[in-house]
Amino acid sequence: MRDFNIKLTCKLFTMKRKFWMVVIFSFLALDIGEAIRWLSLQHSHLHWNLTAWSLQNSPGGRGVRSGDRSPCAVARRRYGLARAQARLCRTAPDAMPHVQQAARLAVDTCQQVFGNRRWNCSSVASAPYLTPDLTRATREQAYVYAISSAAVVWAVARACSSGALHQCTCAPRPSKSPAPTQKFQWGGCGDNIKWGSHFSKRNKKSRRDEISESERILRSYMALVNLHNNKVGRKIMSESLRTQCKCHGVSGSCNIKTCWRALPSMTEIGMKMLQKYTNAIEVKRGFLEKISSEEKKKKRNSSAQLVYISKSPDYCTKDEKLGSFGTVGRHCNVSSNGPDSCRQLCCGRGYRTVVDEKIERCQCKFYNCCYVKCKICRTLTQVYECL
Repeated sequence: MRDFNIKLTCKLFTMKRKFWMVVIFSFLALDIGEAIRWLSLQHSHLHWNLTAWSLQNSPGGRGVRSGDRSPCAVARRRYGLARAQARLCRTAPDAMPHVQQAARLAVDTCQQVFGNRRWNCSSVASAPYLTPDLTRATREQAYVYAISSAAVVWAVARACSSGALHQCTCAPRPSKSPAPTQKFQWGGCGDNIKWGSHFSKRNKKSRRDEISESERILRSYMALVNLHNNKVGRKIMSESLRTQCKCHGVSGSCNIKTCWRALPSMTEIGMKMLQKYTNAIEVKRGFLEKISSEEKKKKRNSSAQLVYISKSPDYCTKDEKLGSFGTVGRHCNVSSNGPDSCRQLCCGRGYRTVVDEKIERCQCKFYNCCYVKCKICRTLTQVYECL
């Protein structure tokens, strides 16, 4: 009887794991035009506790599936979730706060990394209404796909190690023992990047629309490119794991050192992907078919480079058809030779000098027991704006 109970428990655990894997593999299963619309969740203030919502708003025990005001329905209507995503949102609501966190991480990292460049990732903020620079398989779209995939890995891996998700736990300890000279032992709670990578994967199926054959072929090419760039984002995450340690002993003597594998900050990940962005390669049909073949055969030696199909505009002038916002009015650096320099950022149009006056309280002192007295300081700074 005991053996039977053990087998039944293991079977139930396996079924639960398989169910959750179906959920996490399918969450980002969208066509090429919708695959990053979920980044608009960065703007949301939704409460994802669907059980509490259903008790308050669904009399008669109908549950959350039929409620037009449920957070999943609102996310679909306002923030661009596709029908399959909204359905999975209702199935596994405890994952949604981490998906929302991943959206903020992806957008913040992208805008921080590209803040001083001609393309400053401002178009991501328009999600779920995407501009052409994020729908034509450009170099910039490749970066956004990779960083969004990596952000999901980061958020879910951290959620697993912190105990915020009951479907996963800490990462398994590395099988390779530390070298005798390293003098530490594996322990602690490592970031579960394997589980995070599973969550971030996209299903290869796409929506079948009534479109022309040429457009269908173009969409299939773009889908392959997007899948590849997602995979590059996850691969960078797995390669970025580093060893973190904690000392144990009397008065910090560090007689025993426990170490685990953890992820760096998303800013560091974003800078690594910037190098991939710089070295991204334009691909043709043959290379895309090679990517598809490698995916089907599950080869591990596929290209780790970001790829794109369409050439990007120079982003110097405003062009809504290309998704270019232009650089007029952008602040530049006169003493720099990099992408933020006035020469590069202003595209040769020149710049103007604006004197900015800042008034603030300064040199504050505390008198006796009851009040603080400050001086008023005026600071003049010069700001350079592109013409």
